[in-house]
This record gives sequence, structure tokens and C-alpha cells, in this order.
Amino acid sequence: MSGIRNKWGILQVVNMGTLISTLDVGIVNVSLPVMASQFSVSLAQIQWVATVYLLTMVVLLPFMGKMSDRMERRKVYSYGFLIFGIGSLCIALSHSFMLLLLSRCLQGIGATMIMANSQAMVRHAFPDHERGRALGYNAIVISVGTLSGPALGGLLLEVVDWTWLFWINVPISLVACWLGFKWFPRSGQTAAKSPFDYLGTILLGAGVCLLMLAAEAVKDGSHSWKVWLEGGSGILLLCLLVIQAQRIDYGIIDRELFSHRKVWFGNTSSLIINLAQTATLIPVTFYLQSELGFSAWWTGAILMLQPLVMGIVAPFAGWFRDKYGGNFPINAGAVLCAASMLFVVFMPSISAWSIGLHLAVFGIGTGLFHATNNAEVMSAAPAEKSSLAGSLLALVRYLGQIIGIGLATLLVGTMGSQTHAAESFGMPLRVLFGICCVLCLAVAISGRYLPKERPQRSRVSASS
Repeated sequence: MSGIRNKWGILQVVNMGTLISTLDVGIVNVSLPVMASQFSVSLAQIQWVATVYLLTMVVLLPFMGKMSDRMERRKVYSYGFLIFGIGSLCIALSHSFMLLLLSRCLQGIGATMIMANSQAMVRHAFPDHERGRALGYNAIVISVGTLSGPALGGLLLEVVDWTWLFWINVPISLVACWLGFKWFPRSGQTAAKSPFDYLGTILLGAGVCLLMLAAEAVKDGSHSWKVWLEGGSGILLLCLLVIQAQRIDYGIIDRELFSHRKVWFGNTSSLIINLAQTATLIPVTFYLQSELGFSAWWTGAILMLQPLVMGIVAPFAGWFRDKYGGNFPINAGAVLCAASMLFVVFMPSISAWSIGLHLAVFGIGTGLFHATNNAEVMSAAPAEKSSLAGSLLALVRYLGQIIGIGLATLLVGTMGSQTHAAESFGMPLRVLFGICCVLCLAVAISGRYLPKERPQRSRVSASS
């Protein structure tokens, strides 16, 4: 009985880490205008407060995942909370813009240590036939954090100074650090000692940084040769990263890890689903406000449909996966994601109702897909590389979002401008949703070739 209480206690600490990391993104985005005013910087400059946080995580996730597999995982995870709390404290005490950015990087390092190990800690605590349900509850926390971040940030800014948005992280991080050391079991198995792929880390960091710079510039309406050079160079560096991984046995794109069909399929399909989600969510936001005339409040309320439905469906998907296997929820989820695009592609007029239907059906699809897919990937990965597998899942989520921004701006980048509004709101928008429909459908078709296996029922975790 104590073992049951302990593993669910572990899940609560994991959920705590997930909550503060998802809350932080929404809260910071809401507070950016206030911070820009205090530090006397432009909107373009203050955006780096959000960008540098994501960049830190993307660059360090594979590196931190591999390091966690070599060290005692609970220490890396628990100290991640401590560093996240220290970074939040430094942000609250920052008196210059440069110190603010450096503190945000420190906070990002802590968040990376947490995220690189969250999935691995769930795998360690829960046997295979319970992982889907556990990750389903984790999906609810993701949904709650995504929903409440902007709202909570806006509410707090009405009554307190923006620094309190970061002060609140400090006690939560300290409690989570203490609970992590108290509840998390010591790692019984670690990966073999091998060199770190420093060149691969540099290629990944530089490539993603250039792609994010290009995506941000295009999102702001720039289409100069410099933007195309940054985007092309970023893609080239990521291609070199793949070539580098083929030459060595210890690359951050681990060849042994990706030799498992469920691992490479799960990561590839996750990248595509996240790409489709981001690529369609950005123009929908513009369309609701610029074309349909909705206020920011009503736009936010409509957009809440997606994470709300996802949070309801995900636990059921996890339970189904644990009992009958993951093939059906993954394939059905991808089919529903593809079908949701048709409400925009084929509707005579794109209305709030068609957008609401798209968001709701896509939310059901992602609710079925994500928790199940994550559980399948983590169960298929070797136990000694579970942190690396979890960090790669987080990495492809961010890469999918970056590529999604690029695809959206390439096809409907003139949204919001008065001169090209009608053009962007017409056929290009339908083409974008059509492309995303085909991509999601490709995930569903590919998923049919996955081996049909039911989770193994055992009393102990597969990683124990």
C-alpha cells in the first residue's frame, strides 16, 4: 500500500513541475508589455524574455537527458526545481534588461532539468500497464497550466507587481525539490559512460536559434534576404546534425534509441501533430480578431476549447491504452486531427462555429494521441536511456512548434495587414489547413504498421 501511495506521490511532484513550467510560459507572455515599460525596451526586444527561455530548453534538452541517464536521475530532477526557483528569484530581483535575460536563461536550465526527466520518472514509478493513465493525468495538468497561465497572469497583474509572478515560483520550487529527494527512488540503472556529443549540441543549438530568429522575423512581417539566409542556414545545420549522428555512436540523436520503431514513429508523429497544432492556431487567432471582430477575451474563450477538451479526453485515452494497447487511440487521434481541418477547408464560409468545431475535434484528437503516444515511446525505449527518450519528446514538441510557425507565416504571413487581409483569409488559409490535414492523415496511415502489443502487466516498473 505504501508503494502505491509513493508512486502517486511521485506523479504529483511530476505534475507540479509540469504545472509551473506551463504556467510560466503563459504568465510571462501576459507580463511582457509591463516589463517592456519598466525596462524601457521595445516589444521586439522584450520578446527575447520568452524566446531565450525556449532556446535554452531546446539546446540543452538532449544533452541534459543523456547526462541524467548517466547520473542519479532524482538528483538532476530535484535540483532542477532548485535552479528554476533561483532563476525565478533572480528575475524578480533584476534591475537591468541584460540581468533579466541571464536570469531567464538560468530558469530555463532548471526547467530543462525538470522536463528531461519528467517522463522518465513516470516510467520508473509506474509499470507498463499503468503508464498511459498516469500520463493522461499529466495531460490534464498541461491543459490546466495552458488554460490558466494567461488568465492567472492577467488577474495577478491587476493587483500586484509583475515581479510577484516570479516570486510565487520560489516556495513552490523549494517544496518540489524537497519532495523529490524524499519520494523519488534512487536510480537502479544508469547508461554506460560514453563521450558527450558536443559538436551535435552546438549544431542543434545554432540551427534552432537561426530557425527561431527567422520565424520571429517572418511573424513580424519581414521577408528580407536576411530572413531567408537565417532560415536556410538553420535547416542546413540541422541536416549536418543528422549526418553527424550517423558517424558516431554517442550522438544526441541516439541511433540505438531510434532503432526502436515505436520510438522513431512516436517522435516523428509528435513533431507533425505539434506542427499542425501551432500552424493552425496562429492564423485562427488572427482570423477571429481581424476578420470576425472578436475581442481578445472572446478569442481566448474560444481558443480554450482545445486544451479543455484535451484535458477531458486524455485520461480516458491513457486508461484505454493500459487495457487494450495504444494503436487505436494513436490512430484515431491522428484521424480526428486530420478531420478537424476539414471544417475550415470545405466550409462555404469560415465562421466562429467552424473554427470552434475544428478546435474541439482537434482537442479530442490530441487528447487521444499525446498521452498514449508518450506512454508508447517511453515503454519502448531502453530503461537506461529513458531520460534521453523523454527529453527528445520534449524537444520535438518545440521543434514542431517552430516549424509550424514557419509554415503558417509562409502561407498566411500577411494576416493582420490591411492590404492583404482578404487574400490571406481566403484560399491560402484553406491551403494551410489542407496541408495540415494531409500531414495528420499520414501519421494515422503510418500508425497502422506499428506492432499491435498490449502493455505488460507486472507489479514493478520495467525500469526497476
